[in-house]
Parts: sequence; structure tokens; C-alpha cells
Amino acid sequence: MLSLKLKEIVEAVDGKILQGNPDQIVNNMSIDSRRVKPGDLFFAIIGENNDGHNFIPEAVDNGAKIVITSRSIKPYSGLAIILVRDTTRALQDLASYIRDKIKSLKVIGITGSAGKTTTKDIIASILGEEKKVLKSKGNYNNEYGLPLSLLELDGNEDIAILEMAMRHKGDISRLAEIAKPDVGIITNIGPAHLENLKTVENIARAKEELLIGLNPDGIAVLNYDDKHIREMVNKFADLNKITISLKDKNVDYYADQIEYIKNGEESRFRVHEGDNNYILEMDRAGEHNIYNALAAIAVARAMDVSWDSIKNGIKDIEVTELRQEIRKIDGIRIINDSYNANPLSMKAGIDSLINIDGSRKIAVLGAMLELGRIENAAHKEIGKYLYKNGVDVLVGVGSMGEIIAEGASEAGMAEQSIYIYDSNEDAAYFINKIMRSGDAILVKGSRALEMEEIVDLLLEYGG
Repeated sequence: MLSLKLKEIVEAVDGKILQGNPDQIVNNMSIDSRRVKPGDLFFAIIGENNDGHNFIPEAVDNGAKIVITSRSIKPYSGLAIILVRDTTRALQDLASYIRDKIKSLKVIGITGSAGKTTTKDIIASILGEEKKVLKSKGNYNNEYGLPLSLLELDGNEDIAILEMAMRHKGDISRLAEIAKPDVGIITNIGPAHLENLKTVENIARAKEELLIGLNPDGIAVLNYDDKHIREMVNKFADLNKITISLKDKNVDYYADQIEYIKNGEESRFRVHEGDNNYILEMDRAGEHNIYNALAAIAVARAMDVSWDSIKNGIKDIEVTELRQEIRKIDGIRIINDSYNANPLSMKAGIDSLINIDGSRKIAVLGAMLELGRIENAAHKEIGKYLYKNGVDVLVGVGSMGEIIAEGASEAGMAEQSIYIYDSNEDAAYFINKIMRSGDAILVKGSRALEMEEIVDLLLEYGG
């Protein structure tokens, strides 16, 4: 975090100093009292499950020197106290202030129903060849996480790459208001968060808030193979856009000659830029990752990054945990894609399983949450999709795993190839008994299911 004086923070968050020296300096902050270090600023955030005001004593015990609060609290010796109307808004306002303070900073905002994190990782890898980059950590992509990412800036960065997630209309609009993106990427639009937004058309309208929130001279990077994105663009007559495709050659960046190499774990493909074309190799496989790579390449070229840097950066991508990590044990490949799941990302995970070398393809699948009225139909469709695309064994976890199994069975999958378990532990125990050298195993489900437990147990059994 940039070093700021107390009086500067107060002005940024529209607060009032209840006690403390206006010239006191702070250069680190936290919203988690357990992670507070001596000298930190602590925001007492009121969340869905916890009220940060209840943890102010713990924060002070851990060394907090400044507290931002929305209610009166007892005074502590040596503690500066700032009173604000809303501590979450204050967190966001301070992040926005820091974003504005670093004049040379370029911000890249990424949204979409699937592929946000991998696209972020690829962009960071490529741009990192020539520039100093900050990318948002893990799931720092909401009204708390995005501000926390911006507050990590120390002023020396050239680029900040931020995911922008949403569950309701207006979420992305607020994130864009905070981050003021210079580049906006929409990876794709599909049925996610339907429980709140009801239709894919509503999801598209929520995603387009990123385009509305771009800086006046901002650039939009858009997947032109997504019909919802194409329809969206028609609303923006003066949009400065870069288009990508695997199907339409009349775009800015088009990829073809796609092949999967190194046992199906990596990709080789050709990218067209105008009259020129370039052969690239990437340490990720699957058509969905070619789309992610094209978006990253488009951003890099817009920022004058050389093709040599693109080629180098795309070869060794530091992937965020739980996103299609490949773990190996006794000749078995396990694709740990357990961070989250919706119909688009679930099909992408199955595609990765099919592409990777393996004598048997085993899919271990759990629920896709927040799908509302299409929940059963969407899970059945996944079952049909995996069977039609060559998955040999299905292990369904939980009640929605059973619905996936119904879909697979209806599509023609043999009963002896389908297994259903209530818990991660039971599923892992069974998989450990049947797996053998040469198998490829996909583990995927929504975050709440914590299906990485299955991967951890399989590695433990094998160890």
C-alpha cells in the first residue's frame, strides 16, 4: 500500500478524526483482525456473517494503530480512530483514491461467466515480461476483494489486472467506478448466477456495465464467437474495441491450427494479426484456454508488448490455485478444477479431461450452484455432454451429482460406469480403489462443495 497520512485517508473516505495525529503515516491495512500487523489500519467491515466492529479489540491487540469505524467505540491509548458512515464504502473510496493517485497506472478489468481467472493469469504472465504488474489474488473480485487488490499497489506498478465478478445487476458498475478500467475484457456470457438474474439476457446486461464504466479512451476486448457479446456491442456506437475469434477471420485476432501437445497438457496454435501470423506454444490446453490466450494477446499488443515477450510469457503461466491444476501420482493425472462451476466452465473442464492423454477418463462432478429454475436441466445437460464426449466413468457427488448421473444415463452411459456418493470423503475412497496408472481424472464443482478435499485425499492415499 502507498504510504498515506491520516488526514489524507480521512479526506479520501469522507470521514472524521475522533482521535489521533493527522500527520500519522500508515502503509498497510487489513479487514481481517487475525491478519493485522503492528502499525496497520483496520477497517471494521460489516459483512453478511460478521461485524468487524466486534473484532476491533483483537485488531488492536495485534498492533493496529488506526481503526476506521461506522460507530462510536471506546478509546484506546495510541489508537487513531476515523468515523465514517459506511466502512465498506470507505474501503472502496480509499482504493479508488489510490488508483487515481498513481497517474501512470493502467487498469485492466476482466469479467465473464467463465475464464476470468485464467485470462488474468495469462495476461499477467505476458505483461510481466516487460512491465511491473499487480494481479488480483485468488477470489479478490467482489466489492471487498477488488478494493483490497488496489490497496496493495505501492506506486511502482505499470499495470493492475483485476477480476470483476457479479451476482446482481449493478455490481460491476460499482467495481468499475472504483477501478476506472482502461481496458475491459468480457470473456463470454452464459448461465451463471441465474438464481438472482433469472435470464442469460439479464446476465449480459449486467456484464455490459464494464463497457459503460470504461475510461473515455478505454479499450474493450471482446469474444466475437459469443452471440450475446456481439449483440451487446451493437448498443455502443463509438466503442473502441478489439475482437477475438476462433471461427471468424474478420476480427483483430484470430487463432487456428490448434493442436494439443505434451500428452494433451499444452497447446500449439497460430495467431493472425493483420497480414502477419505467429506460432505460439502455451502450457495450458483446451479450446477455452485459446480464447483466454487470445484475449491476453490482444491486451498485450494494445500495450505495445512485443511478440517475443508474448511467446515467452505464454509458455510458463503461474496459474491461480484450484483452476485446472494438473497433479500427478503413480502415472495418474488429476485435473483439480475445484474452485467453482457453472455450465460453461463445467463443459470447459470436461473438454480439458478429454484432451489430456489417459487410458480412462474419469469425471468427478458436484453441484453447479445459483442456477435457479434451470438447475436440474443444466445438471442433466452436463451428464449428457460428458458421455457424448467420451468420458468413461462418472462419479457424482451429492444430490446434483445424482442429477448429472441421470443425464449421463439418459444419454446412454452404462450403469456400471456411473457411481454416486454423498460426501467428498466417500467419493475419494472409491476413486482411490478404482483408479489405475494411465487414468485421467477431473474433479470439479462449485466452491461451497470444497471438492479439492477429494484431490487432497487422493494425493494422501497415493503418498
